[in-house]
Amino acid sequence: PQPSFLVRVGSPVQHSGRDRSSKAKHMDTQDREATDDREAQDDELLSLASIYSEDEFTRAESGHGGQIRVCLELPHKFRIFVHGDSTNTLQKYNFKDAVCFLPPVVLNFEFPPDYPSTSAPAFTLRCKWLAPEQLTALCKQLDNLWDQNHGSVILFTWVQFLKEETLAYLHIVPPYELRVRGQGKQDCNSPIPRKVELDSCGESIAAEGEALDERAVQDVESLSILIRDILDFDEAQQRKCFNSKRHMCNICFSEKLGSECMHFKECQHVYCSACLKDYFEIQIKEGQVHYLNCPEPECTSVATPAQVKELVDEQLFSRYDRLLLQSILDSMADVVYCPRLSCQMPVMQEPGCTMGICSSCRYPFCTLCKRTYHGIAPCKTEEPVVKKNTSDIVITKLHRIKKKQAWEERQSATYIQEETQQCPTCGIPIQKDGGCNLVYCSLCGQAFTWIIF
Repeated sequence: PQPSFLVRVGSPVQHSGRDRSSKAKHMDTQDREATDDREAQDDELLSLASIYSEDEFTRAESGHGGQIRVCLELPHKFRIFVHGDSTNTLQKYNFKDAVCFLPPVVLNFEFPPDYPSTSAPAFTLRCKWLAPEQLTALCKQLDNLWDQNHGSVILFTWVQFLKEETLAYLHIVPPYELRVRGQGKQDCNSPIPRKVELDSCGESIAAEGEALDERAVQDVESLSILIRDILDFDEAQQRKCFNSKRHMCNICFSEKLGSECMHFKECQHVYCSACLKDYFEIQIKEGQVHYLNCPEPECTSVATPAQVKELVDEQLFSRYDRLLLQSILDSMADVVYCPRLSCQMPVMQEPGCTMGICSSCRYPFCTLCKRTYHGIAPCKTEEPVVKKNTSDIVITKLHRIKKKQAWEERQSATYIQEETQQCPTCGIPIQKDGGCNLVYCSLCGQAFTWIIF
């Protein structure tokens, strides 16, 4: 009995030791896998930070996730358009444009503890100009890429696919129609996986009304906001690219960074800011506010007020703004000025009415004779009134005045004929006081050659 007792007692003890050893080995394996996963995650985040700029990649404060903004590679001058339908609670739009950049596709991701050994990163895809059906198709493809690379880090593969293959995968070609699904933003605060069957073109084949992948978010509220965001982003990105490159100034013939240059939007001619600043200052001081155009010969591109304000000082810009407004008002046939010397405010003239009322001093006046408004009475003219039985002195004085006026008019006509030349467009006499033989008409802006007789 005693040996049997020893055998029965000894057997459980040996079995318990094997269990503890197996559990210890299993725990060691799990610990090694968890350690390997953490190291792989840290290495992947460091690699992403070294590959992408701060504008493209942001690491989460928790350290277990982040955000990647992917700008797609578009064809040159990618054409977009919008046709809004009021029957779909949208205003009527008819918008067409060509852009070089579209707002990014935003990939938000979070690592589970067992990534990459077992589980894939949880993620959401956000974009302003891609429809939820298209984003759902992209989510499906990201899942497929994970299945093909199970157990390996996947974020760089995802980003490269989104950047280089999105347009081809979704069969997007210009002109591309922008759409907004419903009104208001979709809300997705956390990555919640949901699978939807898709066809080969990336469109949902789910029945109408079925929920799309909740990881796909079109974060835009309306077509008007979408158009504004696209144009603003395109302008900002083009400016960023322009500033990072070097350009040749055709005035001083020096090569400078785009941040030190300015280009005219219509013709795309580039000049350094220092040369354009001197050019603009000369033109504004001479009152030639309509001729702040591109210095390139025969180029008609004109600088925008924002470009002028960026280059000249505040005092010169105020003069430019005032002269520009004055010239625009002068060219309007229905604008007259208050005849009071202390006021001189512009007044809009009603069609078919000869009365003007100054909005500043409230003075009513006749728009023809510039005197106080006199109703239907004829305008008064300043003619010398000669009373009957006037003295010979008065008559002689009037004759002298008339003779002097006639002599001055003849002299003026002679001077105009000898010292001026008429503008070939508007016919106004032009006097040349110096410089080369290229003359600009101060009224219509016509350029012509001064002929020397």
